[in-house]
Amino acid sequence: MPDRPSSQSRPGKETPDAQTMASAFGPDSPVFLQTYPELLSLFQYVKDVPEVSLRFRLWGTYRPSGSGAPEDDEANFIRETYLALLARLVARLFLDGSPLPSDAEELTKILDGEFFQERYITNFIEEDFFTWLLCPPVLDQGLALMVTLADSLSIYNLGGCESNVLLDLYKRFMAAPSEDDSGIIPVPGWLTGYVLSEETESPVDPNHSVLDPCCGSGEFLARAVRTIKHGLLERGEDAFDTLLLILDQVQGMDTQPLAVTIARTSYLLALGDLVQDFHPPVLLPVYLSGTSTPPMREPNPELGNAEPVYEFSGSESGEVFHIPENVALSPVMLDWLFDRYPNYLKGAHLRTRGEDPEDAIQAVLVALFNYLAAPKPRTPIPEPLSSFATGVMIETAESLIRLYLNQPTTIWLHILKNAPAPVHLAQRRFDLVVSRFLRNA
Repeated sequence: MPDRPSSQSRPGKETPDAQTMASAFGPDSPVFLQTYPELLSLFQYVKDVPEVSLRFRLWGTYRPSGSGAPEDDEANFIRETYLALLARLVARLFLDGSPLPSDAEELTKILDGEFFQERYITNFIEEDFFTWLLCPPVLDQGLALMVTLADSLSIYNLGGCESNVLLDLYKRFMAAPSEDDSGIIPVPGWLTGYVLSEETESPVDPNHSVLDPCCGSGEFLARAVRTIKHGLLERGEDAFDTLLLILDQVQGMDTQPLAVTIARTSYLLALGDLVQDFHPPVLLPVYLSGTSTPPMREPNPELGNAEPVYEFSGSESGEVFHIPENVALSPVMLDWLFDRYPNYLKGAHLRTRGEDPEDAIQAVLVALFNYLAAPKPRTPIPEPLSSFATGVMIETAESLIRLYLNQPTTIWLHILKNAPAPVHLAQRRFDLVVSRFLRNA
């Protein structure tokens, strides 16, 4: 059953469906044929800049092995950047139908996600692989491309669009996995106890919790959101409670960066007026992660290990990042803490201009230690971390600071926010798990 009319509906404009968007912005469209070479030219200009090069290489680690020649990887990266830009703009126009501003500061907020954070949608856009357009030498040209794309979108009423509006577009650019693909995901131990649903058309009970561990564009997640939303509102739940219940009940993950961007967009659109109107803070539960639980260092009081610690390897750097269990188990804590880290990374970078680098690093780590170990009233995590957890997070912060001083980018924070998803999802009991691309190990 369709949702009630959106409070953001804009009469007088066409409300696009998935086919309309695919025709207007797909690989054969004039918009793409004009935008793609311009994006590629900008990337070629800055691809050797360390922070851009790092984002591109890390993006490549999420690609299936043997996915193509280097030039094919660059072409795919630009195509995905194009779709990621479109997703940001669709979400912005869904939440706010006013014309896109030409002011560089406001446009940058859409690109880096600050626009959505100001509307209490904290993790919809993180500083991901596709924010390479923020690189100063190409920023102005990149923002100009955003304005051009927004002009092409401005003829549509995106405030009332369906959640699957990007689905056909995504399919035209991305090869869908099949059951014969080597990239099909093995079922890890924490999922084997579930009854898996092979039918994505299966009805979802409003009381059910749902996990899609390889969610792709988020088609099933969005359908579940719409069904549960309708059921909860029909039985008299208020809008705030409905929103919070959905965020708790419908969750997903995928190993492909663009898939997560599109899935979060689909999820956001499916929430409809629950997020278009005033709402509490939203953490969209769609994560860039595989299903395998990361290695864990068991507690050993004799060695000072008071609680389990999970290890996350940085394939690019050779670093191993550690996150204590009580942090890894809380998506809110992961998001909040790692959102604070850029201030400390940038602070260390600034201090090195007038101090010995080691002194600068230690001074910043002391400040961060004091923050983590202190109560944080009026925040999502008011309680201080334990001394052990604080020490582990400081160890990780030191690794991140050293990486940042070498290459000033916060892409590692995006990765570390998402990588622990199997840890906290493994603690849940989901009523329905979608298994379209899963196979038994």
